[in-house]
Amino acid sequence: AMQIFLKALRWTSLVSFPVFLLATPNSPALAGSIGTCANSLISSGVTQSAAAAACSDALQPEDLALCVTDITATGIKGNEAVESCYRVRRPDELASCVTTISSGLEAGKGKSDMTLDSCRRSLLPERHAECTLDLATVSKISSEEAMKSCLAAEINPGNVSPGTEASPK
Repeated sequence: AMQIFLKALRWTSLVSFPVFLLATPNSPALAGSIGTCANSLISSGVTQSAAAAACSDALQPEDLALCVTDITATGIKGNEAVESCYRVRRPDELASCVTTISSGLEAGKGKSDMTLDSCRRSLLPERHAECTLDLATVSKISSEEAMKSCLAAEINPGNVSPGTEASPK
């Protein structure tokens, strides 16, 4: 019985070894995307250690790099951008939110940081950008107040919905 068990074990190891090799990810391709990501982040003003750590740990290094590149184009520092892009599930939507609000409103240093934080905290960043621009341009309220209102509407929709009064019949 022991000899049969040992034969089965040898066969299993011979068969499973090549299958394991086929299941291994293509490391040169992955390494290339991580290196490209790191170079892109470094050119966006991110420190080398932060770029290496973020790109090597990111699920989609290319998306992370594009997010940081787009956000730093609005005047936000690279290390702040990489921290925010790394913390969200969809860095492309975060970048879209930040660039849309920044291009649609006058952005100063404080407003850029607030825009990044507001978009990062939003559950639906692209919708958040649309809401912010609509409130700021149509309702003529400050961009800070527009961002706060749109963010509050996502988190507590019942608290910001207009009250309705029963009309007399």
